[in-house]
Amino acid sequence: MNAYFTIVLLSLVLFFVVWGLGWILESLSHSLLSTTRNPGSRSWYLLVGPGVALHESSHALGCVFTRTEIVEFKPINVTRQDDRVVLGYVRYVNPESTFKRAIINLAPVAVSLVLLILFALGATYLVPTSTGIGGEALTLLGDLINMKSNATQLADPTYPLVEIGNFVSLFLYTFAGLTVISPVFWFVAFLAMTIMFSNAPSDVDIKNAMGGLKFIVLFDLMWLVAAYFQPQIGFLLPGLFELLSVMFALALAFAAVAYGFFILVAAMGRIRTPFQLFPILACLLTGALLWYLAIETAAFQTIVSLVVLVGITIPMLMTERFRAVA
Repeated sequence: MNAYFTIVLLSLVLFFVVWGLGWILESLSHSLLSTTRNPGSRSWYLLVGPGVALHESSHALGCVFTRTEIVEFKPINVTRQDDRVVLGYVRYVNPESTFKRAIINLAPVAVSLVLLILFALGATYLVPTSTGIGGEALTLLGDLINMKSNATQLADPTYPLVEIGNFVSLFLYTFAGLTVISPVFWFVAFLAMTIMFSNAPSDVDIKNAMGGLKFIVLFDLMWLVAAYFQPQIGFLLPGLFELLSVMFALALAFAAVAYGFFILVAAMGRIRTPFQLFPILACLLTGALLWYLAIETAAFQTIVSLVVLVGITIPMLMTERFRAVA
């Protein structure tokens, strides 16, 4: 094994991990959130609607990119057809090209990845004590690309894992610097959840993209084998898999933020009104107090505030008096 092989393997694995996390999150929303079972309601348009609109808009963008004719486009269209509900759709002239069909149906994955990266990097520039981590991202990418010219680094298969892991940790630490008392913290977390919802593939998406997806996976596996025996092959596609591995790793970190916000929303939905305000207020008050007293770092304040939130929420969920009626 070698470091370049690790990078190619990482990009391949993380692609399916990030895609799968979107599918799991969407599935969990149906079982844990009553909102998703009530399409068309105000709460549905607030929590789920943006993700649906982004998903369908991504398909439309895929049509534009492949120059495929769009017949009808409705990013949000809550209608009932027999025993199922249609939330939005894009009708287009189905192209003969397997590759074009794959692009159209995998477009939500690509768009959600790009948006996750943009919001993840952009959020770090909003932290008062940070100048952003965009420069560190470019430095990391350059180091991984130049790694093939360094015999010591190339011989160490753990090198890219350590470097990318450190970068992801830096992102999470920097993002925590927003603190829970900042509206931006919660807004960015909501956007992360929305983007992950849009990432979820439908059965139709998977079926239509299967031909092109098989080709992509086959190419990646062949490249993976070649990278194992001859890592210098990476010079033929300079920076491609290095960029993908960094982007998917950062997207995975941001997905963790999305899951955290989703769990919070799901938990609050299980607590009876108005008691659900207690954990949130305790979290905000803790964050404000720690900030006012300037105790430790902003990241520390965020972690403590979220621990308080969890520490109050779990006992309330276990107490019948505070649980919402199912």
